[in-house]
Amino acid sequence: MAEITVPKLNNNDDSYLLLAWLAPDGRAVAAGAPVAEVETSKAVEELTAATGGVLRHRAATGAEVTPGQVIALVDDPAVPAEAPVARPTDAAGPTITAPARARMAELGIADERVVALGRPIIRRADIDALAGLVAAPAAASPPGAMASAADERSISLSRNQRAVARTVARSSATIPAAYTAMTIDVGAALDQAARLTRTVRRPVGLAELFVAAIGSVHAGQPMCFARLDDDGITLHPSGAAHVGVTVDLGEGLYIPVVRDAGTATIAEIARALTRHRVTAAGGTFRPSDLDGANITLTLHLDAHVSLAIPIVYPGQTCAVAVTAPRPELYLDDSGQPATRTVTQVGLAYDHRVINGREAAQFLAALHRALNETLAQTLKHPPQEESR
Repeated sequence: MAEITVPKLNNNDDSYLLLAWLAPDGRAVAAGAPVAEVETSKAVEELTAATGGVLRHRAATGAEVTPGQVIALVDDPAVPAEAPVARPTDAAGPTITAPARARMAELGIADERVVALGRPIIRRADIDALAGLVAAPAAASPPGAMASAADERSISLSRNQRAVARTVARSSATIPAAYTAMTIDVGAALDQAARLTRTVRRPVGLAELFVAAIGSVHAGQPMCFARLDDDGITLHPSGAAHVGVTVDLGEGLYIPVVRDAGTATIAEIARALTRHRVTAAGGTFRPSDLDGANITLTLHLDAHVSLAIPIVYPGQTCAVAVTAPRPELYLDDSGQPATRTVTQVGLAYDHRVINGREAAQFLAALHRALNETLAQTLKHPPQEESR
């Protein structure tokens, strides 16, 4: 008999959601066959059977599961099957998560009232709503489905957005974040980026420029790339800058990682981000594409956005926000009116680790690095790539 355990899928989560079983309880499965979907804060992952045999579920759909937990057994087909684990309700009823079941017992709510909700999965929030402790959550329904009242509509969050929601909630609950912003002149940088785009035959824009700049300040600003233990005391500095970059092409928000940004060339960064954008269009990221960032760059490039405050992702201490370039009127050195192209660059930071002074130093270093990185690149330009 073999066990199917939940692997450690990323460093940000202590638990995951058992989203669905891909093979029914008691069904024979082949070695390597996908048997379950587990949702993390970043993506939905498939778990597979290491050996062939008869699958025996040991956790219910909708349950929170933790790394190392046994969620299924795979019996040798020749061995008599064990009795399946009893469900909390009859086979036609809903799946009730363990936190929901505990809440039912605490509040004295009978199974019949829960079954009457008509939901396939019952969570703690549903029990609280049933008891009148909170507003009732919207019933799961296809996007755009009409609610019972003619003037109301309800939709379900996508899997991707539910993962985002869990990360945001965890960040808000555990990280005392602060924010500092600085206006940075990016006109010269964007002019040179256009030249680099023609050379490397990949888009070079604000994302590529700021990934390179963030990577170059790593050595001088190590606390902005550190990881703080749950004890709130022990810090783990990072040996390299691994920059997560927000990508949202309308198919969901993803944060793939550009690794070793401090040593990568502009051409290498441009290739990595181009590959990530193509992958985002199909939503086919691998776990290795999304895991391992120690700082995040969030892009807010709508022309009408003038300020954006990102969350600090659990396991990180800082997130950099960049808005769209815009023209600004200013007085030049001779006191004459002139225009320049600027962007608002902000740093959200874990105030347990970083203070306002360090945040301002980081942003100033980032401004210098933006120009120095370009100057160095233009001094040693990349070789032109063939299509």
